[in-house]
Amino acid sequence: MAEISGGEVIARMLQKEGVEKVFGIIDGTYFGFYEALHRLGIEIVTPRHESCAAHMAGTYARLTGKLGVCMASNGPGVANLLPGLVVEQADGNRVLAITSARRPSIMYPDRGGSYQCFDQSGVIGKIAKWSSAVSSFDRVPELVRKALRKSYEGRPGVVHVDVPETIMNGKVKADIAFWAPHQYRHMDPVTPTAEQVARAADLLVAAEAPMIHAGSGIIHANAFDALRRVAELLHAPLTTSWAARGLMTEDSPLAITMPHVKLNHTVRNEADVVLLIGTRVGETDWWGKPPYWR
Repeated sequence: MAEISGGEVIARMLQKEGVEKVFGIIDGTYFGFYEALHRLGIEIVTPRHESCAAHMAGTYARLTGKLGVCMASNGPGVANLLPGLVVEQADGNRVLAITSARRPSIMYPDRGGSYQCFDQSGVIGKIAKWSSAVSSFDRVPELVRKALRKSYEGRPGVVHVDVPETIMNGKVKADIAFWAPHQYRHMDPVTPTAEQVARAADLLVAAEAPMIHAGSGIIHANAFDALRRVAELLHAPLTTSWAARGLMTEDSPLAITMPHVKLNHTVRNEADVVLLIGTRVGETDWWGKPPYWR
């Protein structure tokens, strides 16, 4: 039975998920992880600030449809990571944040006076979809799998695993089963029922002034062509959320671009049926005015 570090376990699990890049600033508290990434051919991209690592992971996820992974070291590194995680969670980007922590014997709860130490999992848990702290080597595969399941459930966002430096770097004799993603999470996207699709189609076809308001879910689903075909079939004008600008080429006669605020108001107010897709409507969709649709 070979020896393996917790960091290598995580790296091999990410390899199974098809991860090709990890964003973060290298630190001694997770050398075991980074050494394994390098050996497995997963590219390490180092920014100048941890918050940038979160944004780079979020952008990577948005542009590729894959999981974005970022890393930060315990204490100040994790504190620097927080602003980026807040934004990526709000934007709905699929990001796995991996942080190092002090050894388990002095953490959760803090024994008192620990160096560069705070409740990292508790703080990130307030802003992310899900967060957990690893307490022992044998729980690394379980908690990483759970984080990945949560990441692919419902709306994309940030999930987080906090791993003590002793578990990240320390080697243990263990026989770890590295499962393929389909063995521990759903691979198919969440889809509406055939009846729901038919009902929506009936409403849109019968509408006199249909329109479409689309969000960044279209980007994550790589559904650009499908969106364009639906808009053209219905001859429906299309507006987008801030995060989804550019879903349709802005020289299209159906694209109502964001700078045309008055035109956005007019089209939205005059629509009798609206297809909301891949978006959560909110303040920035209403341009500061009361909601158009009830």
